[in-house]
Amino acid sequence: MANNLSNFSPLTPVAFACYFVMSAMLAPMGILAPEMARYFDHSVTDVTRIFSALTIGNLVGAACATVVLTIWNLRSVLLSTYATLGVSLLLLGSMNRLEYVGAILGLVGFGCGVGLAAAAVLITSRFSASKKASMLILTDACFSIAGFLVSWTATSLIYFQSGWAITYQFVGVVCFAILVASYVSDFGFANRVDNAASTAIAKWPIDARWIGFALFLYTLGQYSFLLWLPKFATDYHDAGAILSSGLVGQFWLGMFAAQLFTAWWVFRIGTERLVSVASCTIFLGSVSLLFAESAKILPVLAFGWGFLNFSFLKAAISLASENFRDHPDNFIAVLLLCATAGTAVSPLISSALVDTFGVIGSLTFGSVCYALLIACVAFARSKKSTSKWGIHYEE
Repeated sequence: MANNLSNFSPLTPVAFACYFVMSAMLAPMGILAPEMARYFDHSVTDVTRIFSALTIGNLVGAACATVVLTIWNLRSVLLSTYATLGVSLLLLGSMNRLEYVGAILGLVGFGCGVGLAAAAVLITSRFSASKKASMLILTDACFSIAGFLVSWTATSLIYFQSGWAITYQFVGVVCFAILVASYVSDFGFANRVDNAASTAIAKWPIDARWIGFALFLYTLGQYSFLLWLPKFATDYHDAGAILSSGLVGQFWLGMFAAQLFTAWWVFRIGTERLVSVASCTIFLGSVSLLFAESAKILPVLAFGWGFLNFSFLKAAISLASENFRDHPDNFIAVLLLCATAGTAVSPLISSALVDTFGVIGSLTFGSVCYALLIACVAFARSKKSTSKWGIHYEE
């Protein structure tokens, strides 16, 4: 196992690129939905529900990854996954029915779920505990910069009437790059994931289970908010198309800036304190957008909300990994599954809320999820004080 950052290999950027692809699929959903609605002559809520094929496919892929990574070696998993994703995304533009698009998005989501779990195993296997938190936060930084770049790319392509599919076809090119890098890399140290220990959630420390639920709430709130943030800006603040679509990019830019800062800050305050602080600031950032007084301030608030996330997702995963020391390798995949579940159901839940209460209903729901997130983190910390973290035990 590599113990320091000097042991970089082509596998390190492969892991980062896997996160790039997942973000590039999720980030522009709210931007592409109106354009797809016009192209296929459907409502925006219908198109948003179709995106649930992507998110639910991602959930199923993440669930299957806990098994797949114990059966096949990492090289085989990455090669087969990203070859399939690359071809599927390049074919996306030839689809003439929304149902066919949904089928391809489901397949892509499944592949992204498996690929993301494989990338997490690459990181946690290659780096020591002292470096693991920073490396996981840096993968989140890659996730965020992808969200920023792809969101603005999608906004620009739609502005110049280049169509909705070309954004995802660019992502397909990245998939082929991962394919090539995986083929030429030496996996050696991590050719197969060891699953000697049980991953039954019932055997987790109770505070680790609360962290898993917190990850679910985090992604559920985030995508319920982000999916409808552009339409919120348009409907409630009369924002133009460029400003409203750009809010998603501003959020991811703020996330990227925070993750670069957090990769250093985590050494100063510790992972546990970082998770506690982030759970509170995420909520405050979302509420500030709900009560914005004008469209002009929205880009600043969106950036601030992204920054105030302080890489919560990867910090929480790192915290659970550090304190549950005897965990099996696919423990990380199960935690990612918790986060993926929130992403998966967000299009369905948020679309139903928008149909019933309007766009403000989905954004308010996102803030409520963040409020519950604070409670989950606080409860996990209280359980830590009465139990022994780091020891594999049954409650």
